[in-house]
Amino acid sequence: MKKTSKLAGVAMATLMAVSNSPAIAGEQASGASCDDTASSGEAVGVSGDRALGRQKLIDALKSMKNEPEKIEFHSAMCYKMAMPPATVDYTCPGCGNNTTHQYSSEAGEMVRQIASVRRSLPNLPVKITLDETALCSKCSKGERAALVFTSECGICSTSFTWKTSSSNDLDQLGWLFLDYPVTVINDGPGHGPLQNPDKVKAMVEFVSGCTFCPKCIEKLQLSYEKQP
Repeated sequence: MKKTSKLAGVAMATLMAVSNSPAIAGEQASGASCDDTASSGEAVGVSGDRALGRQKLIDALKSMKNEPEKIEFHSAMCYKMAMPPATVDYTCPGCGNNTTHQYSSEAGEMVRQIASVRRSLPNLPVKITLDETALCSKCSKGERAALVFTSECGICSTSFTWKTSSSNDLDQLGWLFLDYPVTVINDGPGHGPLQNPDKVKAMVEFVSGCTFCPKCIEKLQLSYEKQP
């Protein structure tokens, strides 16, 4: 019994010595901060990726502005679609209310594209958030259907808002999600011109206007001279 008691005392003393060791304590403290270090590293990685993406976007827009003839527009084949449904349902992520829109209406078109827009926004080189409450009959309070975006300027971080509220706006919204730089663009069904400098200009103005504030657009030399 005395021998067992003595062994237990030695074990307890050893345990206390280990727990009080500065080296071990340092390792424990270091291990406790691993998650924080990993999170910090991930944040830096995302920030770095966005910085590279912003520079690629700036270079691409400058190239498009200066050499619009290098952008080719190709027409896709036109397929006859089956009869679409009469309506499309929208579930508000804020309140959970379900709203039914006419399929062929502008609101219906926004609803059909909203999932793709949500997925694409986090991949952009600038921070852009979406307010889609205007599609909800409960949250919109009678406002016209629209997708409202808030952008953080890719240069100075100034926040500004813009929105899409028509079919033409939605067509232009697709330009924002292209993988820049681009040389060939799908112009949809039909037989449009192979080169279209006016459309390239519209693309540069739209995309730069969604990602940079007016002052920074001027500094980046992405603005066009106003026609008299």
